[in-house]
Parts: sequence; structure tokens; C-alpha cells
Amino acid sequence: MAKIYNTGIIGYGWAATAHIPALQATGQSKVTSILSGRPLDDTELSAKYGTPVKSFTDAKAFFSQADLEVVDITGYPCDHAQHAVMAAEHGKHFILEKPIALTWDECMTIERAVKKSGVRTCVCFEVRHSGQFVTIKSVIDNGLLGRVHYGEVDYYHGVGPWYGQYRWNQKKSGGGSSLLSAGCHALDALLLCMEGDVDTVIALNSLHFALFSDASLLV
Repeated sequence: MAKIYNTGIIGYGWAATAHIPALQATGQSKVTSILSGRPLDDTELSAKYGTPVKSFTDAKAFFSQADLEVVDITGYPCDHAQHAVMAAEHGKHFILEKPIALTWDECMTIERAVKKSGVRTCVCFEVRHSGQFVTIKSVIDNGLLGRVHYGEVDYYHGVGPWYGQYRWNQKKSGGGSSLLSAGCHALDALLLCMEGDVDTVIALNSLHFALFSDASLLV
């Protein structure tokens, strides 16, 4: 019989409400606690997820739970490094939502903490498990495209006023950049499909305008 791990969630936004049912569905995880920046109703949480859930607003108290084994970090990207290091220092395995952190130094700090503690961890790049990319990867691996020597990927996301941007994602201090907050999914998909390690990184920046003489083309 598979071991069931007591799992704590950091953050209680959209990502957390998607992660919790997914974790419960594995049969190897039982969500027992949630750390949130705002007070939550334990009775309501327990009824919603079908297991006793205790909420916390204090990180130290959350990480000090003796029976906590795994932490799923879904909070603000600007807090990822702090929470990942705390998880490692308390001997908790952790799942980390992308991006890992907002700076390279923070990423290296997390790496050092993980190596020192020996905990297991992973980063949430779920796009590589989507049907379209699994199929593309299979086509490449089976040689149906021959030897792939060039790959390109695009990521389209809402940018207009109709798109309800997250509050934390509106400034560099909260989200880092468009690449970190969303485009990293496209980059990960490209890394999935291209063999070998990255050799060279080149950054280009340009501004493009699309002009239409017929407004009906926009429909």
C-alpha cells in the first residue's frame, strides 16, 4: 500500500485550489494544513476537501508541525525563495510552483538549502504533461521529423484591459517579468523537445504593430 504524505499548502489563491484536488486524487497525499496571508475557516476547508484541514497565518507555526511531511508552495513568486528555504531547513520535501524565484541568487540559495537538507523537491511545469506536448515529444522521439536542429516556441497571453491580471503580477517586484510569470511554460516546453543542454542564450527585444484596413478582420 502506497504511503500517504501529510501535505501543507502555502498560499490559497487560484493555484492552490487547483493543486489541492490534484494532490488528493493521487492517493498518496492528504492535505492537512494551509498557510495563508488571510484568516481561513478550518471547518469550511475541512468540509470542502473531505479531510481535517488546519489553517495558519504564521509561517513559523506552519513549518513547526511535527507531522507535516510535504509542502506545496503556491504563494506569491516574491516569497518562493523564503518559503522554499524554510521548508528545506525544517526537513520538509516541497513542491514549488513556477517560477522558482525572481532572481538567480535566490535560485542558488534554494539549491544550497536543498542540498544541505537532503529533501526532495520539484518545480511545477505541468505544460510538458499536456496532450499536445506529449504528442510532439513522441513524434520527435520516434524520428518522424528526422534530426531536429532548430526549434521555436511562442506563448500568447492576455494583455488587454479585458484580462484580469493578478495583483502581484502587475509589478516587477511581485512577478519578476512576463517570462517568469507565464513565458517560462513555453521555454520549458522547448527544453522538453530539444535535446542536450543549453549552450547559448540570446535576448532580443522588439515592438510589433499590426495594422488592419478592415476592422472586420479583428473579429
